[in-house]
Amino acid sequence: MTITADQLKQLCPKLNPTRINNLVSAFNIVCPLYGINTADIFHEFIANLCEESGEFTRYEENLNYSTADRLMAVWPKRFPSWKDAQLYVNNPKGLAMKVYGRRKDLGNITDEDGWLFRGAGPIQITGRQNFTEFALWMRKKFNILKTPEDWAQILRSSDEYGLHSACWIFAISKKLIDEAERDEMKTIVIRINGGLTNYPQRLKYYELAKKYIV
Repeated sequence: MTITADQLKQLCPKLNPTRINNLVSAFNIVCPLYGINTADIFHEFIANLCEESGEFTRYEENLNYSTADRLMAVWPKRFPSWKDAQLYVNNPKGLAMKVYGRRKDLGNITDEDGWLFRGAGPIQITGRQNFTEFALWMRKKFNILKTPEDWAQILRSSDEYGLHSACWIFAISKKLIDEAERDEMKTIVIRINGGLTNYPQRLKYYELAKKYIV
């Protein structure tokens, strides 16, 4: 399977030609290394990437909330009151430390880990543990020696390595190849996202992928 610039343009019409060509090159080199090598598998993969990354316009989790009401809606358990939430309005570092710092389920040891290991890449890796596992994978599989801290920075700007991280999540960490072959889109979204956030948008990209990538 080979992805073309024309096909990607159908899913991401706002990207400029240079960026599309760079992404297409990365897709065609990186995806087969992870077994994402048929159109049937690629449909679910690209659909989730497009939604998670805003059609490849952001590789970093946006934690800059402008209102307390929005913070309460997104993080109801963390911010049960307006007074609690107001402290973190327009305060992305403070928010990351509040919601991710010292989270054992993410492997975060300090409050600062919450900021350093916030979401990064087209499918956002989050938490010290996940960045550590990705660093070990890249070292073992491709002999690329970077620390988890290095990768946390690299994945916020690199198409090539960002795609490696997305493929790693999809095929290695979450083991979603079989589900993609069975077209189990809802299961895949839940495993990637933890819920069905923006599910209609993901389905829109999924249908476009099935239409144009055959």
